[in-house]
Amino acid sequence: MWPIAISSLLTFFILFQKVLQWFFFWLTLRITQRQWKTTLLKLGETPRDAWEGILKKSSSPYAAVILDALRHEEFDFQDALEASAKRLVRRLENGLGILDTIVTLAPMLGILGTVTGIISAFSLMGDSGAPNPTGIAAGIAEALFTTAAGLIVSIIALLPLNAGRVCHRAFTRSIQQAMTAVEHLTHQHVIE
Repeated sequence: MWPIAISSLLTFFILFQKVLQWFFFWLTLRITQRQWKTTLLKLGETPRDAWEGILKKSSSPYAAVILDALRHEEFDFQDALEASAKRLVRRLENGLGILDTIVTLAPMLGILGTVTGIISAFSLMGDSGAPNPTGIAAGIAEALFTTAAGLIVSIIALLPLNAGRVCHRAFTRSIQQAMTAVEHLTHQHVIE
C-alpha cells in the first residue's frame, strides 16, 4: 500500500507544479501578446545585430527564447533558435512522463496488493485446516482495497496527464508559430 500512497503524493505534487507552471506561462503569453506583436514589428524594421536591445525590453517568453539563441553566436541562428525553443518546450513538458508512469504503475501495484491479499487468505485457510471466514474476509478486503486505491490513483493521474498533453501541444504550437515568424524575419534580412 505504501507505493500506492507515494504515487498519489507524487501525483498531487506534480499536478500542483504543472498547473502553476502552465497557468503562469499562459498568463504571461496573454499579458505580453500585444507587446510581442509590437516587438515583432520592431524586429522586422531593425537589422539583426540590434535585436538584442529590443528583445531585452520585452517580457514575452518568446523574446527570452530569441535572446538565448542570439547569445549562441557560435551556432547558426536558426539552429540556436530551434535549440532554445526546444529547451522551453522540454521545460513545459517536465513531469508528464512521471504522471504517465504513475497512470500505468498504480493499477499494477493495486493488482499486486490483490494477489498478496488472496495469498494471505489462502495461507490462513491452509494453516488453520478449517475455513476461517473472518480471516478470509480480511485477506479479500485487503486485496480489494489495494486494487481500488491503485485504480483511484491512476484515474486521478490520468485526467491531469491528458489535460497536460493538451496544454503542452497548444503551447508547443504557439512557440512554433512565434519562432516561424522570427525565422521569416531573419530570411527577410538576409534577402535585403
